[in-house]
Amino acid sequence: MYLFCRYNCDIDKTYIICGGLGGFGLELADWLILRGCKNLVLTSRNGIKNGYQAYRISVWKSYGCNIKISTDNITTYEGCSNLIEKSNKLGPVHAIFNLAVVLNDTIFENQTKQTFKTSFGPKAIATEYLDIITRKMCPQLRDFVVFSSVSCGRGNAGQTNYGMANSIMERICEKRKSEGLPGLAIQWGAIGEVGLVADMREEAIEIEIGGTLQQKISNCLGIMDQLLKQNESAIVSSMVVAEKKSNTGGDNIVDAVANILGIKDMKSVPLQATLAEIGMDSMTGIEIKQTLDREYEVFLSAQDIKVLTFAKLLEIQAERSIENEDGIKKQQAPETPNAIIQFIPSEENATEIILPITGKSSQGSYNCTVIIFPGIDGSIKILEPLYKNIMANLVGLQYPHFDQKDTLEEMGKLFLPVSFASLKIYADDGR
Repeated sequence: MYLFCRYNCDIDKTYIICGGLGGFGLELADWLILRGCKNLVLTSRNGIKNGYQAYRISVWKSYGCNIKISTDNITTYEGCSNLIEKSNKLGPVHAIFNLAVVLNDTIFENQTKQTFKTSFGPKAIATEYLDIITRKMCPQLRDFVVFSSVSCGRGNAGQTNYGMANSIMERICEKRKSEGLPGLAIQWGAIGEVGLVADMREEAIEIEIGGTLQQKISNCLGIMDQLLKQNESAIVSSMVVAEKKSNTGGDNIVDAVANILGIKDMKSVPLQATLAEIGMDSMTGIEIKQTLDREYEVFLSAQDIKVLTFAKLLEIQAERSIENEDGIKKQQAPETPNAIIQFIPSEENATEIILPITGKSSQGSYNCTVIIFPGIDGSIKILEPLYKNIMANLVGLQYPHFDQKDTLEEMGKLFLPVSFASLKIYADDGR
C-alpha cells in the first residue's frame, strides 16, 4: 500500500502552465492555487479570448494571486527563453506543466511534413526547448510535467503525428529522469467536461476514444497528488478503460451508426451518400470505427469508414443475419449417436493386454512391426481411424482394468515383456 502526500506549492516560487487558458489548463491552475500557488504564468497563443477565462483569472486575483498571461511562442527557442526569463522575475520557477496542443488530424496517407510540424510545435519542439533552457535557467525546478495521451501507445486513427509528438515528449522525460532531473509524462485518456474532446462534442454523449471512456475532470485532479508525488516512473497513465460490450442483437449496425450521427429518420438519408457527406467528422468517425470493431466485430480501416455508405451497412447487416441464422441451426443440430459412442471403449477384449489389429494389409506382409499404445482411456479401438491407414504389422496394447498401474515404471514392467513377445524378441537375448 502506497501513501502519497498532498502536493503543495511554495508561495515564493513561480508555476508555469503552457496551454493554461484551455479547459484542462484552467482547472489545473485552480488546483495549484488551492494548494498555495501565488505566482502563476499561463501561456496561450492568443491570450484571453472569452469571458469565462477572464472571470476565472479575476477570481484568482481576488485570492491575492499574481497571474500573468504570456503569449510568447513556445514553439521557438527564443519564445521559451523569454517565457522562463519573465517567469523567473516573479520568483524562481518551481514547476512547469506543458498542456499545449494543436491537432492536425488526417489519415496516414495524407500526412505531410507540415501536419507533423504543426502537431510537434507545442508538444515535442516546445518540450525540447524547455528541457534545454530550464537546465540553465531554473536551478530550483522541482517538477517538469508534460501531458501526454494514450494515443501515443495505443494509437488512434488519423493521429499519427499527434501520437509521435507525445511519444517524443515522453522520451525527453525519461532522459531527464535518468539524469536525476525532474521529468514526468502523464498519459491521459479521453477527458470529459473540459478540453479537446468536450470542445469537439456538441452533445454530452459518452464516447470511446483509444479504448478509453471520458474521465471526469474531478477524477483527473483527484489523482494528481498521487501522480506528481510518485518517484518511480517517468511515465504514468490515468484513464477509464472501456469494457468490451457484446452485441445483444437489440440494435443492428445501421441503427447503431445512425444513432452516432444523430439521425432520427433513416428515410431522409440517401443510402448511397458517404457518411462523410452526411456529416461525419473525425470524432464521430473514430466512434463509428470503434463501435463496429467492439460491438459487431466488423473491422474496417479509417479510409473504409470515410467512404462508407448506409447501403454498404445494409449489405453487411444482411450478411451477418444469414451467418447468425446458419450458426443457430448448427448449434441446434443434435449430436448423432455415433459421435458419442465412438469415444466409449468396447467391453469386448477389454481385459486383454495385447490385441492384434490390422492396418492397410494383413499381418505378416511387412518387414516392420509397429506397437501402438492407447490413450488415457486405455482402449486401442479408439485409435482405429489412425492405425487402419498404417502400412506395417501392428500390435495394439491396452490397459487392463484388472491390473491398474500408477507409474511409468510399473507400466513398463507390464508392457515390455508382452511387447518383446509380440516381436519375438526375448529378454535373455539382451535385446
